[in-house]
Amino acid sequence: MTDDQRAKLMMYHRVDVFLTTNLADFTGTDVATLLTELRGIIVDIHFNAAVQEAGTGADTANRGMKRRNLLRLCNRFEDTGKAIGRDQNDDAVVASFNLQKPYSNMADEELVTSADALKIVATPLSTQFQARGFAATFLADFQAARDAFHNTLAAANTVQATATIVSKIARGDVIVEQLDVTVGNRYDPEENPANAPKKAAYDSARQVIRTRTQPLEVTLTATRSGNTVTGNVTLSRAAQINDTVTLRWREQGGPAVFTDGPVTPISQGTTTATPTVTVSTSNPVEVVARVIRADGSQFDSAAVVV
Repeated sequence: MTDDQRAKLMMYHRVDVFLTTNLADFTGTDVATLLTELRGIIVDIHFNAAVQEAGTGADTANRGMKRRNLLRLCNRFEDTGKAIGRDQNDDAVVASFNLQKPYSNMADEELVTSADALKIVATPLSTQFQARGFAATFLADFQAARDAFHNTLAAANTVQATATIVSKIARGDVIVEQLDVTVGNRYDPEENPANAPKKAAYDSARQVIRTRTQPLEVTLTATRSGNTVTGNVTLSRAAQINDTVTLRWREQGGPAVFTDGPVTPISQGTTTATPTVTVSTSNPVEVVARVIRADGSQFDSAAVVV
């Protein structure tokens, strides 16, 4: 999300909290219905922001390194497979390893698909590959290299996610404008001066506060015991009241969207926290620490694998 979109989202949060607290003042109006829709928009924006994160979060240098490693292995597989086919005088084996396009010219997803095809044709030739210098674990190693590269790619439609955020914010703005009218009518201080404090509080919540402050840096290390992952989270500046942290996880090579663990409060004034999450797989998982500040802003750590 952009800074302006994030500022709008935080405003929606504040408006929702204020009006939910004072909902009794709006009996007989459409405020409750509008708030239900606004909460749905907030959830949708958070979800699509996570999709954006999954699609663009990996840094280019890391992706390039993992692509080069997979390219190297694909070329070794192809050369060895062709040699095996020629040794066996089997043109079909040679042809199965003879992809028409050089791997280095392939798009990222095409390279992943080609790697999958290479593994399929190499599997029944495992003994012959090992006789030519490959380790006994070469198929698993190849799969790990393939998954490591694939995990750096846009695993979801980030273009669609961006468009969805734009449309949701447009609708959110319309809802807030409708709420403005109803709140202004119910809390008109000219009609009843006693309403002035509530009208001022709503106006404060309604402000779109665009900040350009230095992002909070979140650092994560993690350990794993069975299916329990414990994170050691460090913040670049002290936590404020009501700040929380959540460990988010996904199976390495799995779906783009992370699963959220329990919410752990961060003690005000501290810079560390130790959240935990129970994962539902014995396979390696990627884990990210997400800090949510009291104003609704979110900051994520880099992913670690445990």
